[in-house]
Formats: sequence, C-alpha cells, structure tokens
Amino acid sequence: MAAVIAVSTAGSASAYPGPTTRCYPYMACFYFNSNQAGAIATMGEGEYNLDDQIFKANTGAGAGTYLENNAASADSRETSLYYCIHRDRWWSGPYDVLPAQYKMNLVATYNKNSSTTIYHNH
Repeated sequence: MAAVIAVSTAGSASAYPGPTTRCYPYMACFYFNSNQAGAIATMGEGEYNLDDQIFKANTGAGAGTYLENNAASADSRETSLYYCIHRDRWWSGPYDVLPAQYKMNLVATYNKNSSTTIYHNH
C-alpha cells in the first residue's frame, strides 16, 4: 500500500474543468447510487478528506448530500491515472481501486468512503 501513497497529478490537474454536473475527461465521478446512477460528485485530484465534497444539485437522488460515506459507484475518465478510494480519511483503511477508463460499483468502500489518491499503475 505504501507504494500508492505517492500522489501524482501530472497531466490531470491542468485539464480538469472543475466541479461540474457531468463526467468529463481527466476526472473521476462518484455516484450516490450503484451502476453510475443518482447524484454525481466530480473530482480531478486526490483528497485526504472528502467531507467538503457534495453531490451536485439537480443531478438525481442524493443531490446536496456530502460525498463522504455516501458513494456507491464510480466512473474514471482518466486516461492513465488510477484512483484509490479509501474507507478512512488520510488514505487509510480498506480501499477500492478504480482503473483508468473504468466504471464500477464500490465494494470495499460502498457508502464508506473518506479519501482518494491518484497514481500511475505500476
């Protein structure tokens, strides 16, 4: 696990369009419901604490709810970076790995997600 803590944002942060109601290239999107349904929260970099992220208004069930401990699925639009979604803050506890260009229901962190890191697959 220690190998993935090194966070890299090269090639990602500059292309990230900021919080939005759609999932664009170079970002990860988290969904309130399984199968990429319900409200959306977008992210373009790793976060040690998701308690200030909110599911966007008018995007479906769960809109206005805090992202922390409420995401059920995710979608990566990154081209080469992977997201590591941790159950606990400060990149600790069980985690799900969201590969680049991949959609998934969260398993280890289903509705218990508190931080993310991004990294290049080794």
